[in-house]
Amino acid sequence: MTDLAKRAVASPHWRWMPGMRRLTFDGGHLYPSRVADDGTYPGGLFPVPDLEDPATLGCLLALVREAHAPAHWLTTAPLMTAGGVHGWRVQGLDGPVCATEAEALVAALEAAP
Repeated sequence: MTDLAKRAVASPHWRWMPGMRRLTFDGGHLYPSRVADDGTYPGGLFPVPDLEDPATLGCLLALVREAHAPAHWLTTAPLMTAGGVHGWRVQGLDGPVCATEAEALVAALEAAP
């Protein structure tokens, strides 16, 4: 998930939003924390978003909607088969089918104009 999180942060449409959970690695230790209300990140270490955190995924969806404005109706949807979920995509965009919801959102953020 870290490579995917690094892709998200590398997007020109990325920004930290209040409530997002970030993961900072320092000396082999993982330090999770929430972004402050002003969206700033104190410290010199490079954090990545926790793409398994529901609040962070919601913020990522908001960033995708903003980047593809005025498409504020965008949402994620699982692709269902008889055996269950076989992929995710962002409904309303002609994007790829991805293995996870987070991957679909990052791909949509990267594809934004």
